[in-house]
Formats: sequence, C-alpha cells, structure tokens
Amino acid sequence: MTRVALMLYSVRQASAADFEATLREIAAFGYEGVELFDLHGHDPETVAGWLGELGLVVVGRHARLEDIETKLPELAAEARVLGWRRLVVSWVHPSELDDSTLARLAGAASAVAAHGLELGYHNHDAEVEQGFLERLPSGIFLELDAGWAWYAGADPVDLLGRGPLVHIKDFRVRGEHSYCPVGDGAVGYERVVPAAVSAGTEWLIAEQDEPQGSELDDARRSLAAIITMLGEVA
Repeated sequence: MTRVALMLYSVRQASAADFEATLREIAAFGYEGVELFDLHGHDPETVAGWLGELGLVVVGRHARLEDIETKLPELAAEARVLGWRRLVVSWVHPSELDDSTLARLAGAASAVAAHGLELGYHNHDAEVEQGFLERLPSGIFLELDAGWAWYAGADPVDLLGRGPLVHIKDFRVRGEHSYCPVGDGAVGYERVVPAAVSAGTEWLIAEQDEPQGSELDDARRSLAAIITMLGEVA
C-alpha cells in the first residue's frame, strides 16, 4: 500500500522554531511518515521519542554527498536510533554532474551498504536535462522528484519504478520557481499519483521548497489533495 510522508524541508522554519510542536502538527494532519534533512539541534534519542509517540515513520534521510563521504559513521548511528535505512543524496551542483561524481556515488553506495543502509539519489531539473539519471551506478535507487522532472520537460510517469520513494512537488508554471501546494499547480498529479501507485511506490513524499502561505497550512493542503488522489485510485 502506498503511504504519504512529508519532506521536512517543506516546514524547515517551523521545525527550527519548535521541532516537537511541528512534528505533532504533521501527525495531526494525518501524515504517516516524514523525511529528515536535519534534527535542528536535537539528539536522535529525543527525536526518536517524539516520532515513536506520534507514530511517524522516518522514510528517509537527505544529506549532501560530501557529508555522506565524511560523516557516514554519525549518519549510520542516527539511522540505528531513528530507524531509517534509506540515505538519499539531496543535491549535486549542475556543473558537477560528471564522471567524477558518478565514481564518488558508486563509492558512497558501497560504503553505505556496508552499514546495512541503502543509498538513493534525489533529482532536480538538471539531472533530467543532462541525462544524468540514466548513468546512475547500480545499487543506487532513484528518489524521483516528479515536480522537478516535469519542470525539466519530462513526463514524470516515464521515470517511475526506479525507487520506493517519490517526491510530489507542484509548480504553477514550468520554467518558474512557482512552488505551490500539491494539486494547485500544473504538474498533473491526478495522473502521476495513480501511476506511482501502479509502479509500486511505497511512499509519496510531499515537498514544497518555498511556502505560498504558512508552511504548515501548505503541508496540510498538499496531504488533503494527495489523499483525494489516492482515494480515486482505490
């Protein structure tokens, strides 16, 4: 069954101000999981306590490739406490989408696997435009960002099925950073969400890089739209 999580970058200002309260709101909205990128100064044990109480699953953890290469023992220790197993490369500069980075990714995948974890890669638009996703080393799953794929001119449906996690991000207009709650934009998730379910996606992860209004209200609206789309699949 496909479930819905929130990428906490979407609510980073609220999380930095009061992480516990933000997690409580997210759970109250009805999200079943979260994807981490920062613990906002809290130790993993404290965060694990909040998540356990709220029934929120950590579906993945974003980190820069440089941090995966230099701080993997710390990340693996965090994974053991928080229960996540999917570590995802969050972003690579478009000028570095080259053979050297591919070699670094292959090395990182081996190192991550040695800790019993899986390595994924989260795309932006440049990877789609440059054909980088087709060159990812084996052993690395694609965390498809359907919004960025659409932004780059691709059909996100064509890129499904390469990983268990899919980012659901909406834009009002292609070619502009016109972020908006899921369902308010032009990506066409009424078609993409059912296709993601059919492709075996485990988690649809709502993400909005910049808020339209309140971060939390936008997150609530995105969840409501995705739930409606999932209901239509059922």
